[in-house]
Amino acid sequence: MIQFPEQKSLAELQSAFATVNLFEMTNADRTRTANPYLKGGSVLFAQRLPVIPGSGFSTSTRLKNSSADVTGRLDHSSISLTEGIKAGLRTFQKEMHTGAGPLSAGSPPVLSFRQMRGRSPNVVKDQTKMQSFFLRTIVAAQYAR
Repeated sequence: MIQFPEQKSLAELQSAFATVNLFEMTNADRTRTANPYLKGGSVLFAQRLPVIPGSGFSTSTRLKNSSADVTGRLDHSSISLTEGIKAGLRTFQKEMHTGAGPLSAGSPPVLSFRQMRGRSPNVVKDQTKMQSFFLRTIVAAQYAR
């Protein structure tokens, strides 16, 4: 799961991802790539999961300062992912990001992307000013045998 602070188009993202290895690119807090279109992204969640085709999977990890549950299913050549926040021992509080799509060995496809615009307070020298923000969050996956 990667977040970009500027607008990105789905077609250009798909094209850019065709030239990178997702595992190497997300091996830090920021995207590590020579592709200029994918630079400057924040890696919110990245994990390798051993998955057998035709089976479901689930795992827990950290997402910023929260525990994130990732569940999904790999069916033949398609995958579905859902990430949410744990509220208690067995309570799934809310679904944050979902993605589904074809997943063949090779380049990583973008399974979903969400665009958010808003305003948030920014404090500088004891003065609070409202600042506009724009975020594009994408879920991408790569299948490696």
